[in-house]
Amino acid sequence: MDLSARLRQGNLLPLIGIGVVAGLFAAMFGIGGGVVIVPLLLLVTRMPPRMAAATSLAALILTSLIGVVRYAGTDHVDWVGALLIGVPAVVGVLIGIRFQRRLPAEWLVIGFGVFVIAIGLRLVIWG
Repeated sequence: MDLSARLRQGNLLPLIGIGVVAGLFAAMFGIGGGVVIVPLLLLVTRMPPRMAAATSLAALILTSLIGVVRYAGTDHVDWVGALLIGVPAVVGVLIGIRFQRRLPAEWLVIGFGVFVIAIGLRLVIWG
């Protein structure tokens, strides 16, 4: 849906709220994309799963760029690590997009939910 249609419907506030929450999580924990934005888009806006994933990736361009610029002046960025993660991640994204097109949307939601629960349990139990 384009911006003018959203303005006419007056439904910008949920997206802005999701952006604020994602930004806070990105700055505090280094997360914000799939783990925060996608579930909120699914639950709050009822966006279809594939659109939520694609929208999250597009939003990450902005949050990642600003985050890196702000952290770049510190010694907190491991540039070699970022390249060793980022370059293969591009390959993973390309493969993932092709793969997710073949799966029913319900499977994507269930799979993502199981993944988030597993990671959450791992963090809570073993820190």
